[in-house]
Amino acid sequence: MPNIHALQKIFPAGFDNGYGSLKLFVDGFEVVRIPSYISTAEMEDVPGRIVLDGAAYTVGESAFRTGYHFDRNTDHNENKIKNALLMLFGGLAHLPHRKAWHLKLVVSLHDIGLAEDLKQELNGEYQPILAGKKSDVTLEIIKVVPEGMGALFGHQLPPKLTVLDFGNGTTLYSRYNQGKREVHTPYPAGVEVLIEDIAEKMKRLNGGKIGNASQIRFCLERGHTRYSRDIDIKDIYTSCLKDWYEKFLKKPVSLTLDAKHQGDEIWAIGGGCLLPGFKKLLEKNGFKILDNPVEANACGLLGIAKAMMNKNP
Repeated sequence: MPNIHALQKIFPAGFDNGYGSLKLFVDGFEVVRIPSYISTAEMEDVPGRIVLDGAAYTVGESAFRTGYHFDRNTDHNENKIKNALLMLFGGLAHLPHRKAWHLKLVVSLHDIGLAEDLKQELNGEYQPILAGKKSDVTLEIIKVVPEGMGALFGHQLPPKLTVLDFGNGTTLYSRYNQGKREVHTPYPAGVEVLIEDIAEKMKRLNGGKIGNASQIRFCLERGHTRYSRDIDIKDIYTSCLKDWYEKFLKKPVSLTLDAKHQGDEIWAIGGGCLLPGFKKLLEKNGFKILDNPVEANACGLLGIAKAMMNKNP
């Protein structure tokens, strides 16, 4: 099969550097979605392995697989900016190798006030080694949009709309009127809080040890509660989910249901939608869950990048 991108020099792309997972969608390739983990442990040239300015890192699931300490975006608010370049290269290091990449990127960010900082962090020309092979990479940010906006791109929006984004680090409540955003309130408790609670309560099943947050996350993302061969966390998960909902989600969900009474359509996006049993609960309350809620934002960011490039080629 001939390489359809052999002659293509410039690629539109969408980049969503989430607290929980990074989503990089380069035109013509599969979307890369990997956990937002960075390790400096020694490793082979696996997908996600990068060398930049003489320092080596592994980004994504392989960072967790080293078995050593790794940093997570979710650990510090500033990581979304500070780690952005490494995360982006980690994403590229999961794609087929190219000698040169020139990406025109639309990126999303919770705090749009930090857009200039993010551009400074990313814009430029680099020579990283990606999964063992050298690449010349040019990055050009053509737009920074508020978190979650990408998910709405390409959808026919109802006149009044409220969107809840169940992310890893935050739950975002946004209201739109005639396609313009009026309200944008982040609640600082996402799926991570639920996972930490489960990890803590697992001690009695896990020989007195706290559960491994990443391992809990992987099983829930696969839609089940089997933590390991011997441990099923179903009962703990069910009770922690109730607590998490009562303590942290009740308020944004109630606000959304109030909005529904005022005539808004209510939509849900974000990885939290896919938690076992949670989707049913949301649908029962009248939420429309967007297709592919985890990658919806990144798909839209790529859509915006393509539209902008078509306008001024």
